[in-house]
Amino acid sequence: MKEISHLFFDLGGVCLTNAWDHISREAAAELFRYDFQASEERHKIIVEKFEIGEASIKDYLNEAIFFRERDFSEKQFIEFMESQSKAHPRSLEILEKLRSQNKYEISVLNNESLELNLFRIEKFGLRNYFTNFYSSCFLGVAKPNSEIYRKVLQITQTPASQCLLIDDRQPNVEAAAECGFQILHLPNVDELEKKLAEMKII
Repeated sequence: MKEISHLFFDLGGVCLTNAWDHISREAAAELFRYDFQASEERHKIIVEKFEIGEASIKDYLNEAIFFRERDFSEKQFIEFMESQSKAHPRSLEILEKLRSQNKYEISVLNNESLELNLFRIEKFGLRNYFTNFYSSCFLGVAKPNSEIYRKVLQITQTPASQCLLIDDRQPNVEAAAECGFQILHLPNVDELEKKLAEMKII
């Protein structure tokens, strides 16, 4: 096994909560009192374009929420969307520790829509932890599509065997492994430090 030089962290489920998942969408429907199932069907139509930067947040909301008249505003809804993002404080502490070692290039490799991604980078000061942001909205392709891993390897000019992906979703780590990445599957965020220690990363 080659020595790892690059760490790629997912954000939702690893460093932060998910930005706009099923639970958040259900909570929005309950708060704003609209038909969740009708909205969810329309969400499915546009979410891929939303995540790879082909649809803006306005496009998304027009399709999934404001396809009929509502008694709440776009601004109110976006504020709710943003409120769903929370940090996993211990993960950020671990990232701080990793940065202080000056041993690894530490980057983000995540699926996220443009506006929510930029909001989260700013809100949680993620530039303090990560050098680069390889996000689906910037690269035009999302995990687990193997193309996103190939693009990252081309951009970094780093052998896949020296790259470690930390991700909470099994399909994402499986696809990365098929592209030659080393992987750390993290279904439980509380085990991040333990698993990194087991791999002698921290």
